[in-house]
Order: sequence, then C-alpha cells, then structure tokens
Amino acid sequence: APARPELVPAALELFKLLPEETCSDRLILADEGRRAQFGRQLEDSSGRMMAFLLRTARTNAERGPAAEDMSVAETVLHTLHSWVRYVRFHPRMLEGSPLVEWTFHVLADSRYEGDCFEAAVDVVVEILRAFPSDFRENERLVHGVIPLAMALGRPDADGPFRSALASADEDLLRGYCRIFTEMGESYMSLIMCHRELNQAALVDLVLDCSAISDKEIASITLHFWYRFVSWLEDLEPYEFRDHKTNDFANQLMRLLSICTSLMRYPPDIDSLTEDRVEDIHRERYYVSDTVEDCCRLLGGHIVLQSLGSRLQEECNRVSSLPTDRQLSDWHGIEACLFAIRAVARYIPDDENAIIPFVMKLIPQLPLNVPQLRETANLTIGQYAAWLDAHIDLLQPLLPYLSQGLQMPQCASAAAVAIKQLCESCNKHMSLGDPVLQLYDGIIAAQQLHQAGAAGSLLNLKDELEVLEGACKAISRQLSEGGMGPDTTAAYVNRIVQPVGTRLTALAAPNSTAGPRQAAAEVERLTVILRFLELPRAPEPNQTAAAAKMKAKTQFTMDVMSQFWTLLDAITHKHPRDINLAEKLCRLHKHAVRGCGRSAYRPMLEPLRTQLVTNFSQSHLSPYLYCASICIAEYGRDPDLVPMLIGMFVDLSTAVFAALKTPSDFTAHPDVVEEFFFLAGRTMAVCPEPLVINPLLPSLLQCAAVGMKLDHRDANSGILTFLENVCSYGLSLTSAATTVDKQAVRQALETAIITEGQPIVDNLAQALLGDLPAYRLDNDRGSIASVLFKLNELCPQLLMQWINPALTTAPPGPKDNFLHSLANKVSRDELNTTVRQFSNSCYRNRKLRGESSTASLRHAT
Repeated sequence: APARPELVPAALELFKLLPEETCSDRLILADEGRRAQFGRQLEDSSGRMMAFLLRTARTNAERGPAAEDMSVAETVLHTLHSWVRYVRFHPRMLEGSPLVEWTFHVLADSRYEGDCFEAAVDVVVEILRAFPSDFRENERLVHGVIPLAMALGRPDADGPFRSALASADEDLLRGYCRIFTEMGESYMSLIMCHRELNQAALVDLVLDCSAISDKEIASITLHFWYRFVSWLEDLEPYEFRDHKTNDFANQLMRLLSICTSLMRYPPDIDSLTEDRVEDIHRERYYVSDTVEDCCRLLGGHIVLQSLGSRLQEECNRVSSLPTDRQLSDWHGIEACLFAIRAVARYIPDDENAIIPFVMKLIPQLPLNVPQLRETANLTIGQYAAWLDAHIDLLQPLLPYLSQGLQMPQCASAAAVAIKQLCESCNKHMSLGDPVLQLYDGIIAAQQLHQAGAAGSLLNLKDELEVLEGACKAISRQLSEGGMGPDTTAAYVNRIVQPVGTRLTALAAPNSTAGPRQAAAEVERLTVILRFLELPRAPEPNQTAAAAKMKAKTQFTMDVMSQFWTLLDAITHKHPRDINLAEKLCRLHKHAVRGCGRSAYRPMLEPLRTQLVTNFSQSHLSPYLYCASICIAEYGRDPDLVPMLIGMFVDLSTAVFAALKTPSDFTAHPDVVEEFFFLAGRTMAVCPEPLVINPLLPSLLQCAAVGMKLDHRDANSGILTFLENVCSYGLSLTSAATTVDKQAVRQALETAIITEGQPIVDNLAQALLGDLPAYRLDNDRGSIASVLFKLNELCPQLLMQWINPALTTAPPGPKDNFLHSLANKVSRDELNTTVRQFSNSCYRNRKLRGESSTASLRHAT
C-alpha cells in the first residue's frame, strides 16, 4: 500500500496529464528536442507506471464491493489510456499483465457502469489500435487480448454483450460495439490469414453490432465492413481469395440483410431537423457503398437476388396490413429500392427475374411519399441502360417521372432520371420528342408563374437537367434517324428560338425583369451549345468525327453570332450583377472550347472589347476569369498576342483604378484573385510582351500590396504570378543570347531590382507570422516556390533583402534557413526548411506571448 494513500488521486491525475501534455500542440517549447527527450523518459518509466497502476487498482478493489472507490478505478483507467495512447512503450509491458485482465473485468462486471465503464472501453480500444496484429512484436499481446475480448461476446444469455442486447442498454451496446469493431479492424490480418482461428466468430460479433436497432451505434461498424471487403478483394492468389470469400459467404449475405435495415428511414423522418436528415442521408450512402462492395465479392446477381427477395417479402408484409396502415408503412420498401439502386452497375441488361418486378412495382407505389418517390426516381435513372432493352416497362415510367417533377422534394431525382434515360435509351425508342415536349411544358409553366399564376415552379438546376437530356436525345435521334436538313433545322429552331425570344424581351428597354431571369436564359443557352449535336454527312476524305466537329462548330458560331447583340445588351442593362456575369463568361468558355479556338477566332475581337468594357464598368471578377481563358486559348498565336496584351493592359488599368487603397483590396478579394491568376497565365503563355511593357513594375507593386490581404485564393493567385515571373527569368538565363532577349532580360531585371524588396519583405513577414501564410510549400504558387526560384534567379539580391527582414526570427532556425538558401538546396529540402522555420517562428511568438496573424493557416 502507498505510504500516503491520500495523495494517490492527485498522483494519478498528474501521471495522466504528463503524456497528454507531452504530445499537446498547445505546449510551445523553444527547443522541441526537450519534448522528444521527455517522451523517451516516459517510455523508460512505463514499466514502473504499469506496476503503480496495477497496485493502485488492486488496493482499491481489495476494499471489497461496498467500499471500493469507483472514482479511483476510473482515474486508473484514464491514466492507463493516456499512457497507451501517447507513450510508445513495448507491448511486453502489457503481455500477460493483470492490469489488462482487470480492465476487461471492469467491462464484464455490472458494478462498473457509466463513466468507469466508458473509461475501460477507451483503454481496450486504444490497446487494440496501438498494438494491431500486423506486427510480429505484438503477437503475444494480441493472443492474450483475443480470449478476453471474445469472452465479452460469448453466446450464452449471461454474457455481457448478450445481456446488453437483451436490456437494450445504449451505453453498454455502444461500448461493446466499439470494442468488437476496433478488434476486427486491428486484427484484420488474422481474420484474413490462412490459419483457421474461428475468425467467423469475430465477424459474427461485428454483424451483431451492425444489427443493433440504434442506427447511430450500428453505423460504428461501417468502416470495418469497408476494410473487410477491401482486404478480401486484395487477397492473392485468386484461389485463396475465392476460398476466403466462400468462408465468409454466410456473413456477407447476412450483412446484406442488415444493410437494408440500416438504410430504413426512421418513422419520424418528416419531423427531424434538417441537420439530422442530412446525417441520415450521409449514413445511408455509406451503407449503400457496403452493399456495392458485396457485389464485387459475391457477384451482382447473387446480391440482387437477395435484395429482390427482401423487397418481395416486404411488399407481401405491407399488403397484408390494413389499408389505412399500408400508406404509412413504406420505409422497408424504400430501403430495398435504395439498395437495389446501389448495385445497378453490376446488373446485366438481360436480367429478367428481379428488375422487371421492381419496374412494375414503382408506378404502383404511393404517390405522395416524397422519400419513397425520390428513391424510385433514382432507381429508374440508374437502370436506364436496362430499360433501353425493355421498352415495354419504360413507357409507364415516363408519366411517373413527369409527375415527380411537380413534387419539390423529389423533383431533382426525377430530372436526373429523365436525363439518364435520354442518355441511354435509343435502341427501340427515342425519347427526344416526348422529353422535348415535357421541357416545353416546364417553360410554359414558368412563364405562367412569372405572370402571376399559382403553382409550383421547377428549380432551374432541375430544369437544366431535363433540357440536357432533351438535347442529348434529339442529337441521337437526328444522328441515327437519317433525318434531312429541314427536320434538323426544325428541331434546332424549336430548341433555340424560344431562348432568343425571351432574351429579346429581357433586353428590351421597357423590360422590368431582373438579372436573375436573364442569367437563367444564358444558362439554358449554355446547355444547348454544350449538348445539342447536329448531324452532318462527311465530305470526301473526311472522317465522321471531323464532320461532327464541323457541324458543332458551325452551330456554335451561328448561335453566338445570332445572340451576341442580345447578350451585350443584357450585360449593359445589368452591369453589376455578378451572377449574370458568371453565367455569360461560362457561356463564352464553353463556346470557345466547344467549337475550337480556330473557329471561334472571329469572335475574339468583339469578346475582348466586351470583357474590357464590362469590367471597366462593373469591376466584376468573372470578366477577368474569361480574359484568362482567352489568354490560355490564344496566347501562343503570335498574330493575336498584341491584341491580348492590349486587353490585359486595359484590364490592368481598370484594376489599378479599382484597387487604390488597402481597404479596396480587402473589399474585393475576388478581383485580386482573378486578376493575378490572369497575370500569372499571361506571364506563363506570352511573357515577353508583358515583360517589356511598362506595366510590369506596377504589377509587382500591386502584388506586394495584395500579399498583405488575408484571403487564401487571392494569396494563391499572387504567389502563382510571382513564381511565373521568376520562372520566365530563369528561362531567359538559359536561352540563346540575342539582342531582343537581352532587352527583355534587362527589363525583367530592372523590374525585380526596383520592386523586389517589398515582395521579399512580405515573404519574410509571412514566415514570421506577421502576414498570411496560407501556402507555405505547395507545388505551385507557394512561399517556398517563389523563394526557391528567386534564389536561383538572383541569389545575392535575395540574401541582401531577406536578412534585414528576419531580424526578429529565432537565431538558430534563422541560421538554418539562411544556410539552406546560401547552399541552394533542392526544392524538397527547401520546402522542409521553410515549414520548419515557419513553425519555429510560430513557437517563438507564442513563447513571447505574441499573437500570429496567419502562422496557423498553413496550406495542406
């Protein structure tokens, strides 16, 4: 017994905290070596600590059941947990230890409940994590833990786990579930080994945990099943994998049944909070991933057969209920459909046992249950390819999906399903005309709604899904139906002309419609340009692909020429709406990439004018992004470079006019971001005319101011620009010396010499923690990458500038950092040095009691 028993609780608390604080990021040390040294001292003391904990636990237990102090037992367990988690001692410290046996005794004894039981669970889980079966040195400890843990789940009714199942004690069940699941994950190498160790018993225990009615507890097991299936899939050779799969076939089939139960919506789903519903949706998709995993092992036909049998059983059960209960007891059917949806890609198109039953069932389901209807819609979409081969079952589903668009909660699923059908169904039935007719009805309903009529309105995103599907279906119909030019023109006019009519009305001076309607029309036009493909007969010596591309180009150019004036008028009418600007620029991006840069070249000059004019009026960042697309597509064409550089100069002038003060930078971080990504792309694609332009020093000045902005993406854009400037400078040093190159090099050197000092100061301040440091050592656009290339380009200047800026840095790390620069270490070495130096500066500031502006904002 201890000489001073009254001090034992305090000693336990102290011993618990020591490992935690040693590994705590909150503990800032001037010398990190002290942390490692103390950690080794804890490792050396672990044997004495285990003996002390065992002695304390025994002394406490020897008082007898009535006098045993549960708080002391709990503190012993907390201390043991801390040492197992944070101290890296050898497993022999726990091999055959009565301390481990006592911990399992706590888990099996009903006297230890509440916090004490939970503390014991934490200890066992941590032992399982810290000493997995993968490592040979853990073998004796693992074989000692297995019987202790399995005893908790022994099959007799008096077993701890079985008793908890019988009493439905949530705290006990959660604890045992954590232990069995962690044991399965940590001992997976034993579960999958060649030896027969009755592994199925442990897998069955995890299955029992998965079957717990409390889904929050049951979901603890999901990661185990992911790892279980992954391990089975990776087993080699194939014969052994097949053997192990057969061994666990019964468990996998039982898992499928449990998964359908886990995917059931709770009865009170309609009254739950939005956050809880989102959690349920996320958990259901995790479970559906497990069902899909089973397909890869058992085969899709076996899994589908099991799920189909479960669905038929559920349908029979519901049909036997009184009529008034049938409509409310839909949860089991929905869960089975959700599981069947998940395995669609493993089911062949000629499956004729389960899917026909599913597709006939769907139109008979209750119409006004949004969750059920949403899953039914998703199932139809996932089996679109199957339905293409079963046209008799497809036809009744189209009205079902059309009606689903009118229900807000399941409209998105219906729209996606319609699109998927349009993408897949073309063998026996074209959906072009019916879906286009459906889309016309959607637009008509919207116009009535805008005129004041009552009724639900389809979300624009869902409407665009239907429009995309219609465009794809019409494209296949025109291509495979051998229709003539007149028919093609009629379809094009039917799809495109309504957009033109509405845009004309919106652009009219007397129109009172807002920019949101205009943006919607632009989005519709973008979908049409992207997904409507027109047929064209190949010319002599022309491939079918080339003919198709030519038709696409001609269609895109015709549409953009027709709509250009309208689009320009709309931007002038709503010059400061950023949503409209984003949609317009996205339209131009898809237009140029859809028909090719060469074909779109005639539109470049008016686009350049439009971008400069619109940005000068609005200072909206999407126009800068669109200009960046133009630079990327055309910046390597020598004939177009002067015009593009002129565009960039004009945009820069407008940017400088908008960003006159630091507060302007803060108010418009998106402009800073897109402007410097544009500048960086210009420097990467057509650098020479930019370098010799008088604008470059101003760009560097603007970058120096922008580096002080606390905005991740703006910071990234600026650093990317600076890195590209340095990269071009390095390319000049290795290029052949010509008079022109000498002039360019001189211009770049002059700009860097003139404006480089503030930039290097800011880089240093970011490392010290006085400025944002979101991107320390990323591959592109980071502090380390700029420093590395500056050091390659002008090492003497960099050392001259950076030394004074680091006067407040801790001497040792500063010397190491400067030494790395002086020795021109590799990029990877500099990355490590930069991060270590930044961390040292952060610790130094914390030790001095100073706050850091951005030292904790290191990019991952």
